[in-house]
Formats: sequence, C-alpha cells, structure tokens
Amino acid sequence: MNTKALFGIMVLSLTAAHPEAVLAQAPAPKPVNLALGSVSSSSGVYAFAVSLSNVVRKYDPGVNVTAVEGGGGFDHAKLMKQGVLDWSISGSPAVVAAVAKGEGNFKKEGPWEPVRLMFMRNVNVSRIYVRADIAKKENIRSWADLNGKRFAPGIPGTRDMQRAMEANKLLGTGILMTPGSLDDSTRRLKEGGYVGMLKGSPHDRFDTGMFETHYGTPLTVIGFSKAESDKLSAQDPLNTFTNTKAGGIRELSTVGPLIEMSSAVMTMSSSRMSQETGYRIMKAVNQGWKEIGEAFAPSAGLQPVEDAFAHTPEIKGVYFHAGVIQFAKEAGIKVPERLIPPEYKGPR
Repeated sequence: MNTKALFGIMVLSLTAAHPEAVLAQAPAPKPVNLALGSVSSSSGVYAFAVSLSNVVRKYDPGVNVTAVEGGGGFDHAKLMKQGVLDWSISGSPAVVAAVAKGEGNFKKEGPWEPVRLMFMRNVNVSRIYVRADIAKKENIRSWADLNGKRFAPGIPGTRDMQRAMEANKLLGTGILMTPGSLDDSTRRLKEGGYVGMLKGSPHDRFDTGMFETHYGTPLTVIGFSKAESDKLSAQDPLNTFTNTKAGGIRELSTVGPLIEMSSAVMTMSSSRMSQETGYRIMKAVNQGWKEIGEAFAPSAGLQPVEDAFAHTPEIKGVYFHAGVIQFAKEAGIKVPERLIPPEYKGPR
C-alpha cells in the first residue's frame, strides 16, 4: 500500500473515531459587533431589546449585540442610514415604506432604499390614555372629545406620533398636540398639564410604563368612532385599526368595546448588513424565541417570520432582509416573491 492511500485510511479512521476533532478544525464564523436601536429603558418594550440581545449572543456567541437607547422607528432609521446603528427593534411595514420612499417623517433625509424588515416584535396598538378623573368630569369618551384639550401624541420620530398628528389634522379634531419624551409626557400627565397621551402598547394590556403611571394616577382608554377610523383608513391603507372587545384590556375590565389604531411592529435593518449576518441572527432568534416571549409577553404566541410575512401588506418596494429570506427558505416557510430583496443570493 502506498503512502497516499495509507494516509487516507488514517484520516477516515480519525474521522470515524473522533469526529469532533475534524469539526474543530472548521473555521469559526467571523465575529460581528452590532448596535441595536432600542427604546428608553423606562419603557416596557426595553425588555424585548435586552432579551433579543441576550438570545443572539447566547445562540451565536460570535455575534455581539449592544442595545442603544434612543427614539422610535424613524429616528432609528436615520441613525441606520448614518451608520450609527445596524438594526432596530422599532420597525414596521409603514416605517420601512416611508423610509424607502423618503416620505412623512423621513422626507428631510430623502429616500433610503436599503432599509429592510426582519422579524416580529408584537402586534401594537397606538393606545389613547386619558386621566380617569378628567374623563369622568368632562365626559371624555372618544377621540373627538379631546377637542381643545392639551394632549401628548407620542414620542417624536415614532410612527405613533405621526399617525396621531395626521388624525388630528384630517379629522379636524382641534386637539392641542404637544410632542415630547416619554418621561416628560408622563410627568405632565401626572401633574395635570395634559389630559392624556398616546403610547404604543400590547393589544390586550397597558404598556408597562403606563401601568406604573396608572398605579398613582388612574387612567382610562378611549378610541375612535367607526366613521373616523374609516376616513383615516381610506386616506392611508397603512393606517390600520383593530376592534378591542369589552374587557379586552387587562387593567380595565369594564372599558370597551373600542376601535383603536393598530400595527404590526417588527425589527428592521438594511442591506448593509450582510446576508450571512442576517441569517445568523435569524437562526439564533428562532432558537431563543421562547425565551424572548418569556421576557417580553407581547411576543409570546407569535411566529417571528411567518407572522411578519402575514402582517406585511402589498406595498411596492418593501422587502425583508436577505438573511431572513435565506432562513425562511431553509425552514420551509413560504416566502411571497414580492418580499425578496434584489440582493438576496439563493434559490427563488
């Protein structure tokens, strides 16, 4: 037997007896450091950012994620465009559509096509919280009853604030809108400077920060009339609404039914993030999704990719990250052709 053949037999024997020795020689994936756009630590949504960062690091130690506190979806998109952030927990089909086209809160920055959706965070409601004592005294039962009153429409740079401002304008409600930070808005609400405020919340419960406010300053929730919601949806198909049944809000068992603004909230990134990195993130998230749901209840029960695809309306130019598409294809998840970005490399 010649030397070459003998060497081959030795390699095969080593592989059979100690496969880990061969696997150990495989090159490790290149380490990646990523900055994740998060909300303020005072918000209940912050738990999602923390658990997401931990899960990715746990199931792919080569991907180091650092959560960076900041504003909302549009602010994060601006920082992504500037290269400060790599991805964000505060995206949606509406945000991505506006960023890609350079519309709404992204008009000043101009179109930025590279923006991409990734996977679900939760189904969000743009909830209208009102001080219970003022609501009772002044008979505030719906959006129209806020006419002439001082109200905080949400955090600057968020889709929630944009929708509230547009609703006030289109419906001619005449609400005195005062945008501000979450801390400032809740402080003014407690002091009586504002009658209410809008805050993105899980569909069936208070936002954690608003629950803390409710503990010391009792709150109630109001919604829109059907005529108002129909008019807003007709003007913008992305302005979706949900029917909250009576008792459908855990903290307010006697309130409802209500018509509330709704949207699917997802993570987002851009095509600047490589397909490989996006794929690695998606694999880690899929492995740790249960853990994310345990840390952030609104994510529990959702399918991170399937539900993200299902909640994305047919809007031209709205794509998912190539790495997410690769993961979905390998997992046997049906991928709508319209959601596949031009940079995706793999089977269609």
